[in-house]
Amino acid sequence: MLSRVPMTEMIGKQGEKRLSKIGMEQMLVSMGHQPCGAITLWNFPTWLRKLIAHDIDGEERPDPVDMATMEGSVVQFLLQA
Repeated sequence: MLSRVPMTEMIGKQGEKRLSKIGMEQMLVSMGHQPCGAITLWNFPTWLRKLIAHDIDGEERPDPVDMATMEGSVVQFLLQA
């Protein structure tokens, strides 16, 4: 491992800059060798619970997004259907 990069630095404009420095080949190799862990219902890391979404221009939106809450809402909706 050359360096450890937090996931929060891999999203948005900062993530684009970081990925362009890493390069596509290294990124794909890393994705092929490093397991991502179990992304299952109710298993979200803290950084996904306060994700800062970006608009189409890459600008940060004013309110954070809680992906776990969004998933819970979708599950509740599907259970009612």
